[in-house]
Amino acid sequence: MKSSKDMYRNILFLIFILFFINNVNALEYSTIHITRSLAYDAQKASVNQKTIDDIVRIFSWKIDFNRDLKDGDRFIVVNKKHSAPNALIYISGKKRIAVFSYISKDGRLNYYDINGKTLYPTFLKAPLKYKRISSKFQLKRFHPILKTWLPHRAVDYAARYNTPVHATADGIVKYRKTMNALGKAIYITHGSNYLTVYAHLSRFARGLKTSSKVRRGQVIGYVGSTGRSTGPHLHYELRYKNKRKNPLTWRIPKQKRVAKFDLKRFQKRAKSILHNL
Repeated sequence: MKSSKDMYRNILFLIFILFFINNVNALEYSTIHITRSLAYDAQKASVNQKTIDDIVRIFSWKIDFNRDLKDGDRFIVVNKKHSAPNALIYISGKKRIAVFSYISKDGRLNYYDINGKTLYPTFLKAPLKYKRISSKFQLKRFHPILKTWLPHRAVDYAARYNTPVHATADGIVKYRKTMNALGKAIYITHGSNYLTVYAHLSRFARGLKTSSKVRRGQVIGYVGSTGRSTGPHLHYELRYKNKRKNPLTWRIPKQKRVAKFDLKRFQKRAKSILHNL
């Protein structure tokens, strides 16, 4: 007798094939030609707001919508009438980023590249090799310099001067400048909802500037004690939708992948969509 696991896979396979046959034969293509902005040009192309929101949410991990879009760029929306997109494709010159829909075993719809991975990566647990955590995220902490009780919505990692600091995920540099209390600081946006802050740096990595795109694990600066600081450490913040979260406990994003047993079928479907464009 077949195991329940095999039966489950066969049922999923049949559902996928029926879904594939039904959708490939009835796919429609809408193209957003960028002339002014995504929102303006998407409305001109009669693309609904939910799809516009999906495009921003998904592609913000790879595209700076304020700086990267230019005349002639295109977004292609592949879908069946009145349904979620089967594929979303961004084309700019020779650059192409394509993602394809896939429903996981828990019934959740997500978008994956041709290799079966989401565009967002798994965040690093910590941005550097540190000696100890000198101050945790807390709503009330006695400030060692101001001598008063204040909230500390960050994690301080004590480390040696000039210890390399790494970006915890792919992103785009929003700020790279010297600030008052934070000293030399870097703000990095990750997708449309996340932002990380790295402060009290001794110096910035060479070549890093505002609008630079960074990769997870890339060195962005070095530990220092600039600004309002009593010794060498990294002040690290994690923000979600503009609210500070505890980096040690917040459930940060983890890259998702298409199930191994479904990957070949997923890629076959993705290639078929691209072939028919």
